[in-house]
This record gives sequence, C-alpha cells and structure tokens, in this order.
Amino acid sequence: MTNIYNVLIIGAGKIGAFFDAPDSENILTHAHAFSTHQKFNLIGFVDKDFQASSKAAQLWNCKAFKSIQDAFLKNKIDVVVVAVPDEYHYQVLKGALNYKVKLIFAEKPLTKTLKQAEEIIDLSKKKEIPILVNYSRRFVPEFIELKNKIQKNELGSFVGGCGYCGKGFLHNGSHLIDLLNCFSLSIENVDVVSKMYDFFDDDSTISAVLKLKNNTTFFLQGVNCSLYTIFELDLFFEKARIRIVDSGFSIEYFFVKESVVFKGYKNLSLQCKVQTKLDKSLLFAIQNIADFLDGKTELLCSVQDAILIMKTCLI
Repeated sequence: MTNIYNVLIIGAGKIGAFFDAPDSENILTHAHAFSTHQKFNLIGFVDKDFQASSKAAQLWNCKAFKSIQDAFLKNKIDVVVVAVPDEYHYQVLKGALNYKVKLIFAEKPLTKTLKQAEEIIDLSKKKEIPILVNYSRRFVPEFIELKNKIQKNELGSFVGGCGYCGKGFLHNGSHLIDLLNCFSLSIENVDVVSKMYDFFDDDSTISAVLKLKNNTTFFLQGVNCSLYTIFELDLFFEKARIRIVDSGFSIEYFFVKESVVFKGYKNLSLQCKVQTKLDKSLLFAIQNIADFLDGKTELLCSVQDAILIMKTCLI
C-alpha cells in the first residue's frame, strides 16, 4: 500500500504559495510542488496573517489555520514546511519540533545565528525528526550531474574561479557557498574586501577573497540587489571551464581545444549550454523527501550541510 504524507505549510508568502498558481507551467512554490506530487496531501497553511493563509488556502484548495496548535489538533500531519522570513526560522522550527512529525522541510538559512542552529540540530536529534534545508540547486538533476563530474575528476583539478551575488551573504550568498561545498571545493578562509547592506540591516552583501582548502582562490563580487538580481559562478578546472549563469538556469561547458590560429596554444571552447530544471527544484526536493520517508535514499541537504554553510557566511 502506498504511503500518502500529509503536509502543513507554515508561511503563506511568495515561496509558500504565491510565486505561481495551480495552472502555472513552472513549479515555484511549496504549495504547487506538494499539490503536484502524488505522495503528498496538502492539508493547509498557517501564517501570523490569517488573511494571507486564507487567501493561500483558497488558491490551493486546502485549509487555513489560525495557529500551528489548531492545525495539529484537527489533523494528522507528517511533514511541516517552514517558509517564513529568515528572522522567524528559529522560533518556528523550535515550535514545529514539539510535534511528532516525520520530517521538517525548511527554507534557508536554517537560522540567523550559529547558536540557534546548534540548538535546532540538538533538538531535532533528540526528537528524531530529520530536517531538509532548501538549498535548491542541490536537487536539480543538471547540478547533480555536474557535481558527479567534478567529484570523479572528469574536469581535472580546480584551479580558481569567481562569482557574483547580492541580497545578503547569509540569505543569498549562502547558495553560492553551498554550491562550492557541494562540488567539494571546501572553503578555508574568507577575507572580506567590502560590505554593503543592500536589503537586510543585519546581513551584508560582501565582496571577498575565498581561500579554498586545495590552496586555490575564489573571488566573490557583491552586487547591489536594488539594481538587479544576479547569481553566477565561473569555475576553472585543468580540462574545462564551467559557467553557471542566469541564476543557475543555464550551465555552460567549455573544454580545452588547440588554437586554430596560433599553433601550440590552447583555448577554451564552448561545447554545450545546458538548460537546467531549476524552475522545478522544489518538485525534485519533494521527490527526495518522498524517497527518504520511504527508506530509499538519504536527504540531499541536511542540517549538517546547512550549519557548515553558516560557519562560512557568519563572519
């Protein structure tokens, strides 16, 4: 008999409910992803603004609850989604861990401070409730394929790179740090060159020199998010160059080729441009949850991964 898991979403905002709609081609919200997947049943929403949760419930054909307690009192809930603003992650995670659920799916960053994160990890271990953290690119097949190529040394050793992002080093830059970690390009030191507060009062966007553990360098350029959104990485290996562009919707592969003009010289030539399924990352994350709950696999982004990222970003 197939297990069906009941889901409660805490946070009726854009990522929870309103970035898309049931008839949207892209799957950009937790509500859309869980509503689409046959293994899950979306029970409803909780939000401190009951009008928002009611609007979300109407859009996604489920219920609105005035409190977490009310939701659990009236329903059996297996999975809780934490999709509230960053500053409420700790409070909501701590509250959700008081209930007997099978898994919590949390938006990144896990919390705002390392002390809070360590407390949440200790509590999740004590309660035996696993937490999956939504560093979205980890779940996308094209990024998994790239990670495998790097870890199998198909591109050769990493020799250096650079990246661009804004809207806070913890909030948005942590995605970039997570990709470096995911690709086994571990960071040893962050030397901050400059800071700006382009969105959050307590989370600066930084420009920095990152020293990696294999004695290579990655240059991070902070870009003011009020100008535009950018998220890019340019990674150089012995045999290839990888450009992650358009926020990760495209991955460009360049490979070494003998110059047709200058004899004895080598150039990097664009071999292919892969369009990723980043617009369906939440659906892939939820497939990971389903497989984990069915005992088929491990979680692709654990709290241990999340706290490693935080230790880099909270400098």
